[in-house]
Amino acid sequence: MGKSNLRILYLIDHLETNYPRDQNYIIRFMMEKGHEVEVITTKNPQFELYDNIFFPQVKILRYPILCQVKKVKIYFRPDILSALCQTYDVVHSFTFFTFSSVLAALVTSGVKVIRAEVGEPKELDFIKARHGIYSILVKMYKGSYDYITVYNQLEAKSLELLGFPGERIVMLPPMVDFKIFSSLYSTHENSSVNIGVISRISSEKGIHRVVSIMKEVLKSMSDASHRLKLILAGRIDDERYARKVLADLRNLLQSRFIYLGEVAPPYRFYKSVDIVIVPSLTETGAIVVLEAMASGKCVVASNIYPINLYISHGLNGFLFNTPSEAAKIILGIFGGYLDVKSISREAQKYTEKHDYMVVCQTLESIYHRGSR
Repeated sequence: MGKSNLRILYLIDHLETNYPRDQNYIIRFMMEKGHEVEVITTKNPQFELYDNIFFPQVKILRYPILCQVKKVKIYFRPDILSALCQTYDVVHSFTFFTFSSVLAALVTSGVKVIRAEVGEPKELDFIKARHGIYSILVKMYKGSYDYITVYNQLEAKSLELLGFPGERIVMLPPMVDFKIFSSLYSTHENSSVNIGVISRISSEKGIHRVVSIMKEVLKSMSDASHRLKLILAGRIDDERYARKVLADLRNLLQSRFIYLGEVAPPYRFYKSVDIVIVPSLTETGAIVVLEAMASGKCVVASNIYPINLYISHGLNGFLFNTPSEAAKIILGIFGGYLDVKSISREAQKYTEKHDYMVVCQTLESIYHRGSR
């Protein structure tokens, strides 16, 4: 296949048009390169308002959800069959163990691509992939998809252990718009420090750990504590959990705590903070870490996979295992004992290779290879 324009179909269970996410970067890149792009996804009035704003040249077909089995959204309407019966040059699905991945396997195309999300070999999703219905799906993917994209070498190792040939595994790291995020960096000197957290508010994101971190920071800062603020952004996924955490932070910090709610796109959040805490207990792509690094912010993040693949402790950011460790790092930054400017430079240097313009060129070349 030459370098002519392609007809590409993306199947995505949940398309949040106004968020800077991998699937959105890919759609945007292919649209801007002049390919004929179509998307099949679920209906969602909150986000479909932005479809024509962000993707004016993309045909987005949204279908109602009939039911949900655990986290899998089953969506359908009779006219979806006519869309699926058409022939495409490329069909790309996001991700393993979704309804979209099954639909994509049924579509006729020159090349089929799927995003693997099984984590490293010891992760739960990898373990699930070897048993029951999940193992049946994995077998189907082996026969249906030409290429499987992974974030890193550990995910590639998982696929190899599941029996996928190495030549069909494509390294496609998480993406950021480096041009936009790097423009948010500021070298101005402030007497105050704004600490930021941006995340869905749920237990796996570890927002409750921020309470312990800030308690220790305040205890050590005493009279200087008026110089800091904590800014939290993100939608509430767990109402009961969120009420408890938000109340604890308000009681602890009083007027020094600001909750912005959901912020999309997140640029104004990164522009307003100096330090970004990522307290997660589990992550998949950890895109917040890369966005914060690209913005030149000092990142203090949980020492978990895959965050510890991005951050080299003390070089381009900081990793912590306990709230006490995080508090000590923040106090060091606040007290000027750590070279924040050097950390910021190294963080931005690292994230340049995650720029979507660079990563999507690799994907486009895969699209042009045609079927195996």
